[in-house]
Amino acid sequence: MSEKVKVALNWLKILLESESIEYQIVGGLAATIHGGSREIADIDLYIHNSDANKILAHVAPYISKALAHYSEYGWDLEYFQLVYQNQKIEIGLALNTKIQSSLDGSWHQLEIDFSKSVTKSYQGIELQVIPVHQLVEYKRILGREVDLIDIQQLASSSAP
Repeated sequence: MSEKVKVALNWLKILLESESIEYQIVGGLAATIHGGSREIADIDLYIHNSDANKILAHVAPYISKALAHYSEYGWDLEYFQLVYQNQKIEIGLALNTKIQSSLDGSWHQLEIDFSKSVTKSYQGIELQVIPVHQLVEYKRILGREVDLIDIQQLASSSAP
C-alpha cells in the first residue's frame, strides 16, 4: 500500500467533501480497493461536469494537464490531471465519456452512476468507489494489459 497514494487521497477527499462534490473512484485504484494487487500508478475518479469549476479553483497549483477534451489511449473524455506530492490524479467529467473496445475499435458510452457507488476503505480512508461489476465491465471493453491483469485478480479475489 502506497503512502503517497494515501496522502493524496486524504487531501483530495477533504477537498471534494468541503465543496460537496460527488465523486466515484475508478481505474486501478478501484481494482486495488476491490481486492486487486497491482501497484497504483494514479488516482482516477469522476465528478459531475457541473462541479469542475468548484474544484479547479482549489487545485490550480497542482494542475499538470489542463481541463480539456482528450481522445487518447482508448478514452474519449474531458478531464484534467493533477500532481499532488508526486502522486498523479486524473479527474474525469462523467458526462459523454466514451471508451474504445480493444477487440473491434468500437466506441462505448461509459455510464458513471454516482448513486450506485459503494463505500469502501483504502488505508482507513472511506471512499466512494465504482461497483466491482461495473469496473470489470468497462475494463473488459478496454482490454489493455493492465485491465486484463485487474480482471484476473478481481475474479480470483472474489472466488469462494
